[in-house]
Amino acid sequence: MTYAFYFDSTYCTGCKACQVACKDKNHLPLGVLWRRVYEISGGGWERQGEAWITDVFAYNLTLACNHCEHPVCAGVCPTQAYSKREDGLVLLDTAKCIGCQYCAWACPYGAPQYNPDAGHMTKCNFCEDSLEAGQPPACVAACPMRTLDFGQRADLEARPDVLPAVYPMSQTASRDPNILIKPHRAAERAMQESTEIANREEVAPRKAQRLEEAPLVAFTLLAQMAIGAFWAAAMILFGLPDHYLGERITFDPMLAVGSLIAIALATSLFHLGAPKNAWRVLAHLRKSWLSREILFMLAFAGSWLMTLSSWRPPYDDIISNTLFLRNALVVITALTGAAGIYSLARVYRLKTVPAWCNWRIMAGFFVTAILLGQLLAASFLAADVLRGSPVASYAALLAQTGVSLVLLFGIQFWLVISGGQSADVTVHRLRLGLIGAGMLGAVAMSIAVEKAGAWITFPIFLVILVEEIMGRWLFYRLRQ
Repeated sequence: MTYAFYFDSTYCTGCKACQVACKDKNHLPLGVLWRRVYEISGGGWERQGEAWITDVFAYNLTLACNHCEHPVCAGVCPTQAYSKREDGLVLLDTAKCIGCQYCAWACPYGAPQYNPDAGHMTKCNFCEDSLEAGQPPACVAACPMRTLDFGQRADLEARPDVLPAVYPMSQTASRDPNILIKPHRAAERAMQESTEIANREEVAPRKAQRLEEAPLVAFTLLAQMAIGAFWAAAMILFGLPDHYLGERITFDPMLAVGSLIAIALATSLFHLGAPKNAWRVLAHLRKSWLSREILFMLAFAGSWLMTLSSWRPPYDDIISNTLFLRNALVVITALTGAAGIYSLARVYRLKTVPAWCNWRIMAGFFVTAILLGQLLAASFLAADVLRGSPVASYAALLAQTGVSLVLLFGIQFWLVISGGQSADVTVHRLRLGLIGAGMLGAVAMSIAVEKAGAWITFPIFLVILVEEIMGRWLFYRLRQ
């Protein structure tokens, strides 16, 4: 037994009684619509002789949560706040919700709606209380033309000329939505011609407010910088034959790694509508990449702490067993960091955001981590040089870093150019200019003598940090 909605688009007048009834019954605040009536229109005017002939067409489509057989919202939710009943209803337990809004990003129908007043997600529950009382959902009961109906899916499928989706619904057969639609005669034409949603502003999902995604920008960049800095320190540590010198050079960057990952994890809480439920975020490791992302970030932080505890001051003798343990911990921490960035990129691989669903996102996240990490580690090296540390020992490392940065800037420039999409052309061009400036600085850094290379490091770091913040801001705007 599976409940489903039925909608006959051929007779819908677009009165929106269903939308109003849903909003009234569930006391939804301004900007939250569980059921939305889309007004689709197209066509135009054509001159034939002395007359103007119109071929304008229009029809309406009412949509709420389709209670899919394979609900993506339940799959991505890190706290398992979603459940699917035997009768097909997909329900949300707001007591478990953390308000991360990830389900709204992933749903192809925009069904989950964030309630900023309550701090958690909300969605259509098929009026389960009315069903238990033997009554229809509020939207069905309110329809004056009886174009909206509900029933058992098997019975509704027997009705003539029904389809699971019509324009502008996403053709997501893998989700198998529990809705059957008798399409308007203009629906097929709408898919082939220039068509628009006339009331897009009314039915569009809630847009992120100014600075609302700033915690995500901070979290992703700080986490990537921390992991990249650890990789850079590990490369220095394994690349120098002198263990004492390697540990002395990398000790300060290692301390910075811990601070960065701690700040990143703390900052991520500011994005949540209900941070008190953040402890539930690891509840769905089997399916949710968001759960896995947090798991690997916490694992990286724990491994970093164990690695730091194995560090020996330069004046101590390093016995072989201690050195082996430290090296093993460094490798383990580096691998957990790689898993963290991989999971971070997979979080954004959503079919609902085509600009995110490509290999450039994964490549870009790793390049950003290595780039920011190299620059942070180089900044500590430069500070040591300027404080009077042996220039010969540090200058070679700075020169090598400059060479690797030139390559990284080239890759980053190519990724940005090949992406081909930007939410703001001016910012996009400015970002390319900053990458070019960073590349020139890296060239100068690699050939500079004495302490000049050290001085160049800091402005390069600041320029690229600004560039990456701008790039991440553009990245989140693509979802809008």
